[in-house]
Amino acid sequence: MKTYIQCKACGFIMEEGHLKDLCPACGLPKTVFEPATKKISPKRRFIIDQHIHPVSVHFPQVFLAIILILLPLTFWVTDPLRQEFLITVKFSILALPFSVLLGFITGLVDGKIRFKKLNTPLLVNKIIAGVILQVLSIIIFTLYLLNGFTPTTMLIIILLSILSTAFAIYLGRTGSSMFNSIMPG
Repeated sequence: MKTYIQCKACGFIMEEGHLKDLCPACGLPKTVFEPATKKISPKRRFIIDQHIHPVSVHFPQVFLAIILILLPLTFWVTDPLRQEFLITVKFSILALPFSVLLGFITGLVDGKIRFKKLNTPLLVNKIIAGVILQVLSIIIFTLYLLNGFTPTTMLIIILLSILSTAFAIYLGRTGSSMFNSIMPG
């Protein structure tokens, strides 16, 4: 079984054998580490160590960034670059609700594995924010399908993408605060 240690200063947890001279997270000397007291089953540890949810939540963030960067630029650039930007934004809009759904599902699984229940205060807040983000992504998707890239629709999509990004940031910040939290057992 792997032995884990935790930085007393910042809470970073890692395998003992991977520690060099400094904490990889905060840079303090290795003397600030102590044995990690989180005891979980090897099966749960293996699943958590795959970081499936933290990885999957980056897909919608990338699609939102593409929308927020390239769509406004289409008002200022000319063809053929404008058309290339619109193709990329179109793909991002079409992929967004599916990537948000993937992040939501993996978040539920991750929460259940880490905390053994989904009704903890922070998880409930994350679920609500995740549902709102899912709804916003579906609205963006539907707006595009119904109207294409009209100037008005493009402005609405940009505004909804800004709002979606705010929810994605909230989800990321809340999730990162819970990253090392794992119920024992």
